[in-house]
Amino acid sequence: MDELSVDELAHRAGLPTRTIREYQTMGLLPSPERRGRVGIYRVAHLQRLQLIGRLQERGYSLAGIRDLLTSWTDGDELTDILGLSPDELVHLDEPGSPATLDQLTRLLPQLVPDRLDDLLAFGVIDHCGPDRYCVPSPSLLQLTVDALATGYTPTAVLSLLTAVHDAAELVAGAAHKLLSRPPAGADRQQLEALATRGRGLLAHGTGRLAIYTLGRRLESDAPGRRARHAR
Repeated sequence: MDELSVDELAHRAGLPTRTIREYQTMGLLPSPERRGRVGIYRVAHLQRLQLIGRLQERGYSLAGIRDLLTSWTDGDELTDILGLSPDELVHLDEPGSPATLDQLTRLLPQLVPDRLDDLLAFGVIDHCGPDRYCVPSPSLLQLTVDALATGYTPTAVLSLLTAVHDAAELVAGAAHKLLSRPPAGADRQQLEALATRGRGLLAHGTGRLAIYTLGRRLESDAPGRRARHAR
């Protein structure tokens, strides 16, 4: 499925070909590669159409989707706000994943089962039924796995997860306070749109701010690290 005609793309996306051409005209979908008079589409085009569909399901207008996609032209940044793997832009909210205790034990032997309660308390995993668990944010779980694999101790990794949890609670609390006290005379549809779109903007904004702040701190530490290595 490396190359698709417009008809094949339309079939896989479940859309009329005219809709695909309309999306291109609106700037929602990149133009295909041209080979003579034939347009060649790629998997990225199908993923973009799936993303547009997901955003429409969550109440975004096509104009709003275009603004969102235009605002984040860097694919990595868009995956940050959407919480996805770089090659699968299909969800606005990061999809949770089910997991058994055995799966979690194989994935995180340093923390499961001994520190299972900590992972539950920090929101890295959650109960979703008898002997079943959910992973609300696979990205955060992957960060945990990567940090442990790099050699960080379970205590150090749990300290980071504590900070992430506390920051998330603080931000969510402030956002909830704002949204639960709408200004007098505010339009209901605008409030609903803010609540819907605001989730993605909040995720993107806080994530990018954290990355920016981390980058500044690492840069400020760099001279000291270079001096130590030079000794």
